[in-house]
Amino acid sequence: MSTLIEPGSADDYRWPAEWEPQAAIWFAWPCRDDLWSGAIQQVREHLVQLYQLAAQFQAVHVLCPKALQADCRARLQSSEVADNIHFFDYQTDDVWCRDFIPIFLQHRTQPKLRLCDWRFNAWGEKFEAYQRDDACGQWLAQQLKLERSASSFILEGGAVESNGAGVVLSTEPVLYNPNRNVGWSREAIDQGLLQSLSAQKLYSLPKGLYNDDTDGHVDNVARFCAEDRLLLAQDCSQLGRNRQGLQKNFERAADFKTLDGREIERLSLPLPDPIFHQGEQLPASYLNFIFLNGAVIVPTFSQPDNDQAVLERFRAYFPDRAVHGFDCSLLLREGGALHCLSQHQPACFVEQLDT
Repeated sequence: MSTLIEPGSADDYRWPAEWEPQAAIWFAWPCRDDLWSGAIQQVREHLVQLYQLAAQFQAVHVLCPKALQADCRARLQSSEVADNIHFFDYQTDDVWCRDFIPIFLQHRTQPKLRLCDWRFNAWGEKFEAYQRDDACGQWLAQQLKLERSASSFILEGGAVESNGAGVVLSTEPVLYNPNRNVGWSREAIDQGLLQSLSAQKLYSLPKGLYNDDTDGHVDNVARFCAEDRLLLAQDCSQLGRNRQGLQKNFERAADFKTLDGREIERLSLPLPDPIFHQGEQLPASYLNFIFLNGAVIVPTFSQPDNDQAVLERFRAYFPDRAVHGFDCSLLLREGGALHCLSQHQPACFVEQLDT
């Protein structure tokens, strides 16, 4: 399925691709013991390692209430990159920044950013506490002194993917789920999404991952790695609960094109072997990776052969970037990995101004 709006309906902003230069990457410090089943200290230590890894490449911004900042700073004392990690006094309900921190849009000709701030309702009100996360966009706009485009539209950042050149990708079980925008037609959702992101073309895939609390975010099943290249998840496991759905995604993507009519190349990437916690299969995906300036950080899942094979693929896909694996086995118990944990802030720059 696809939707197109006229180029003239997009304004002077654009949604840059994640591989473009970034000013910072945002995370949230875990504040609630009840979410981590007694493992919050282990999770915090694990996240500090992630912050330190990311800070080797660019600024790291952490949403963390002032009362907990000393704990985080103490864990960073021995780090050579601690000065590249900056704290912002805000307490979130959860750690999944990709979904509640607004999307940063970049002006096409002027050195400024704007926040695209949708409403957040915890993936269709699956969890009671989400009010702080929903309010984060307004607070962040005030802190950063950025223009904010607020909307009644309900969606999450992990539900959409950009090629940086006017094309947006999502999944149907999330985008058109009535637990987000009750009473909205598909046409209204499509148009509202494209206009809010200053994009022209929307494609949607039929399936997300099995047992994903988000209803099937795109960042677990498909990610752009260039304007005309798309990584798509493939299920090669014996259990194969995702096999048919991901094959449908791969077939649907055969029709995807860039705005100027070029075919978008499809590259398949296997899922890790199925991972279970308390009897439930978890939504594990190597596609939940993050771009940094000069680097790609890829989630790994304590599966040495599979992890190493995927890391080698990423090194072939991104020969000019450092590729690092980061074990997400513990984080996955709460349903996410690296991309879910973060939100990227593009560099506020202009390559060429008209004179």
